[in-house]
Amino acid sequence: MPIKQSTMEKQLNGVMSHDMIRQNLDNIRSFIEQELAEKKATIKEQAKEIEELKKVLQQKDLAISMFEANAREVQETAEGNRQLINKLLGDISKLQNEIEWYKRTYETRSFLGTIKEKLRRK
Repeated sequence: MPIKQSTMEKQLNGVMSHDMIRQNLDNIRSFIEQELAEKKATIKEQAKEIEELKKVLQQKDLAISMFEANAREVQETAEGNRQLINKLLGDISKLQNEIEWYKRTYETRSFLGTIKEKLRRK
């Protein structure tokens, strides 16, 4: 047969269980506060890392912009050089044609042929 508890015993058990509940709640609060502090620290570290990565990204973007500008400048210089080379090749070709004309006119013809031609003109 179960023993009947008096009202006083029930109140004592109720108080004890309130104390246990309060202690458990305090333990839970401590755990949550500790977790919250750890999460805040992690967030701060990650925010710092994000800022550092943003700086690195900005530096890389700046470097890329500089390389692109240099590439455009080199490309423009190369185009200018190509045009100059083509012009010089054209000049060389003209000069070679003139040299060939002088050779045909003055070196290939014999002395007698030149005199004959001059006499015919007169």
